[in-house]
Amino acid sequence: MESVLEGTTQSEVNNYIENHFWGRKTLIKLRSQLLYSLFNESPNSNVLIEKDKYLFEPEYIYRELNIYPVSDEAYYDELMEKLNRIDKLCLENNKEMYIFITPSKAYFCKDKISSEYHLMENGGENDYSRFVRYLSNSNLKYFDSHKYIDEHIDEIDAPVFYSTGIHWSQPWGNRCAIEFKKYIEENSKWDLSEATQQIEKCKKNKPVAPDTDLYDSLNLIVPAMNDTFFKSNLTVTEEKDVPSVFLRGGSFMGQSLSALENNGIFNTVAHYENNYIYLNNGAEARTFSAFDAYDEFDDMGEYLSKSDILILEVNEAHVSRMSFGFIDYLLENPQLLTNK
Repeated sequence: MESVLEGTTQSEVNNYIENHFWGRKTLIKLRSQLLYSLFNESPNSNVLIEKDKYLFEPEYIYRELNIYPVSDEAYYDELMEKLNRIDKLCLENNKEMYIFITPSKAYFCKDKISSEYHLMENGGENDYSRFVRYLSNSNLKYFDSHKYIDEHIDEIDAPVFYSTGIHWSQPWGNRCAIEFKKYIEENSKWDLSEATQQIEKCKKNKPVAPDTDLYDSLNLIVPAMNDTFFKSNLTVTEEKDVPSVFLRGGSFMGQSLSALENNGIFNTVAHYENNYIYLNNGAEARTFSAFDAYDEFDDMGEYLSKSDILILEVNEAHVSRMSFGFIDYLLENPQLLTNK
């Protein structure tokens, strides 16, 4: 009687019904499918349905169109000063540092963004173009995937981005990884292994993860069928130098630099992506409580000291928070880069 009066019994009954009601999951999927198919409405508030059913995360649109304010010149002055300090630390410890810029769907699929967002668009530089301007006036070594794709867009049949995902397609990610490898060779003491790329349509049009990550998040019944999906395979044709590499970046590394790691072109001592990390070429995996929980990685110095090359990946839509605090952490703890 006490629990009834307090309302806890009703709460427990509601929870039980919600979690044990027969067919509940199917009904949720059915509702989501109706919203998507009949009303062009997203069941997920973090996913926008734009022209021709192209899906976007809002932030990418806001950054591309300058709906979010662009980081000021002072931010870039400070960022470049920090990057130059890390580059100098790397050189002092016989290491090389490279910046790998990855592209935004909102740029390459800009024509799929609805007019209501274009009405809020502000002209001038966005964070990506401002960052590249600063980099081009520095001595830092960087590879701009956005620029490379723009200049070679007709060379691959696969789209840069599918309508169903927020990450770039595997063929373009792998192509940029190969070109980045070549860029390292041009600016490095390392002569890296040669590799070729093979691209083909996926059998039965089965997508490669994470080609449909946004579509999957809508919790629909019908699988993604709007796109023609492609896969890419790299083959090492001639083995050469294999430097030890420490990578810090976001999820766009998964369909790009991972191809170099998986084919032995890099000896990856640490692949640090978002809040998880793969150590010693994937032999060990760890997850951290937050993107910037670096104190939980108590043996980071061991892996940084083993590395010959430090790679900082940044997506053009996330320049304003580049490296998730990793740059500052390194500068606060420069001893981590010291060779043992």
